[in-house]
Amino acid sequence: MARSTDSSIVAKCAKIMDVLTHAKRPMVFSDIVTQTGFVKSSCHRVLAVLQSEGLVEYERTGRTYKPGSRFQDWARAGFRHPDLQQVVAEPVDRLSEATGMNIALSVLDGDTILYLRTSNHVAVRYAARPGDHAPLHCTAAGKVFLAFMSENQRRSVLDSAGLEKFTEFTRTSLPELEADLDVVRNQSYAIVVKEEFLQVMGMSAPIWNEQGKVAACLSAWTFTAEYTPEELLAHLDMLKQTAAEICARIGGEAPENFDLTT
Repeated sequence: MARSTDSSIVAKCAKIMDVLTHAKRPMVFSDIVTQTGFVKSSCHRVLAVLQSEGLVEYERTGRTYKPGSRFQDWARAGFRHPDLQQVVAEPVDRLSEATGMNIALSVLDGDTILYLRTSNHVAVRYAARPGDHAPLHCTAAGKVFLAFMSENQRRSVLDSAGLEKFTEFTRTSLPELEADLDVVRNQSYAIVVKEEFLQVMGMSAPIWNEQGKVAACLSAWTFTAEYTPEELLAHLDMLKQTAAEICARIGGEAPENFDLTT
């Protein structure tokens, strides 16, 4: 049987993770003490345990704490759970039916995107299917993930993945890509035309978690031979509203300055 002290430590760890995961931004130590009600020495000890397990990360520059990489891995794994995929099934299928376009829900998986749910209105050989991966730098969802991650994480991911040229329109220059990502941050969505496949163009909107970070992306794509980029963007509001609906279903919350409409 576990000792009461063990249970106390587990409860304190859970309390600190509750506080950090619900915070809008990284927290200083004094704020964690205030919100948990712990004495300083106990709070220091529990934070040290959480740091050692990768559940909390300490940023020396600002002297702040935030959820660590291991916790983020748990969050991504939770999003892949079949129950959550069922939560998004109806909005994804509804969006595909309403737009006549192929729809995909994806998450970040290392230096690629991983498709969790797809609704292919038009079946073609290169249509994404659940379990497929795709590059970040030349897909609409990938550019959303890159745009809203930290600069350090983006550099690490791009160093690992590289900027492979898939078509003549693929961004293989880092300054060009960074310029695209600035646009994505400003307009709150991404559009990509002929960068992964010459036959395809698509757009993507972020789905936020409780911390105001991008947990997943919702994408709509179609064919360059049949639609213009302007015709694709005519469905942008519907895409963003559906992403917001999924965000609400999973308990997420968009940042205060995020615009749900064009």
